[in-house]
Amino acid sequence: MTELEILKELELKFKESSSREELDSVFKAWRAQHTLPIREQIKKTNSKEEKKELGLKLKELTEKSQTLYEARKLDFSSWNTPFFEVRGGEETTEFKANYSSRNLLSEVFESVYQFLESNNFYFFETSEIVQVKENFDRLLIPESHPARAESDSYFLSKAQSGSWFHRYRFLSSEPLMLRTHTTTSTLKLLRKYKSKKFLGASMGNVYRKEDNDSTHLSQFNQLDLVWVDKKLDLTNLRELIEKLISSLLFGKDSEIKSNYRLRPSYFPFTSPSYEVDLECNCKKSKDCSLCKGTGWIELLGCGFLRQEILDKTHSSYVAIALGIGIERLTILKYGVKDVRELYRNNLSNLVTPMS
Repeated sequence: MTELEILKELELKFKESSSREELDSVFKAWRAQHTLPIREQIKKTNSKEEKKELGLKLKELTEKSQTLYEARKLDFSSWNTPFFEVRGGEETTEFKANYSSRNLLSEVFESVYQFLESNNFYFFETSEIVQVKENFDRLLIPESHPARAESDSYFLSKAQSGSWFHRYRFLSSEPLMLRTHTTTSTLKLLRKYKSKKFLGASMGNVYRKEDNDSTHLSQFNQLDLVWVDKKLDLTNLRELIEKLISSLLFGKDSEIKSNYRLRPSYFPFTSPSYEVDLECNCKKSKDCSLCKGTGWIELLGCGFLRQEILDKTHSSYVAIALGIGIERLTILKYGVKDVRELYRNNLSNLVTPMS
């Protein structure tokens, strides 16, 4: 089938959908059939020309399919329903907490801050609204990359002159967006500590146009670490990974209680690049919502910053970069089966268990 025929078929299926749930299900199945295989091809191929060709094809399919989806989604919008008929919040009464407790996410945030402080990381905060070139171009993410499509990221309209947004935050005419990763802070840290070795960290909300499911959210918190020194190698990377996992998942000074694997991957701004998977204790159950029966749970991405990025500020240095989702970390630490439960009003999934 041609791309036009594939999109025509999708449009017909959208029209046949009788509810928002059915619409979402159709769109998810369609992407699994038509766009996911292209993403996998991009990861596997070593040819730059083929990557570019596949990236452009994926970008066109995702943008046009998203446009069709958004148009049909309006038909099921709650704005088309009288206010008094809109579904109200659900109340859960089956759980009673008879002791004071922190929210699970708050507990993990506290663990992260303790880890950063005890390991001498400088914590750097920056805006969630960034220039497009900061989010993509300066991190060597090419125009053909799927993340640059409007169907994958949140781009902002140009701020009107005189508005508070224009006055107080961005005075340039550069295109803006909601950041897709906290790696944007890494570039600012490199400039701040020019020609110096340092340990830096940033953490906060990032935004991606993804379906919310048991392991993914369209808005989530990400921790980004960068370690710059004269001599760093894979041994140093593994040491950092093991120290991070043991501290945040199993408690300070604990040993790693699960197997993990470091596998080659691809990120435009690091080379070599790796992903870290944690062994799941479900014994490869097909019903497991976390590992989907593979026996491994994707935990974090890492690698060595490319020399093209370092040349401007640290030409004679090496830099390790690492990024991890806080919500993903939380559900693994506390055994929550669905990441969406962290934001629902179910106390049994919100309070930390008594020790």
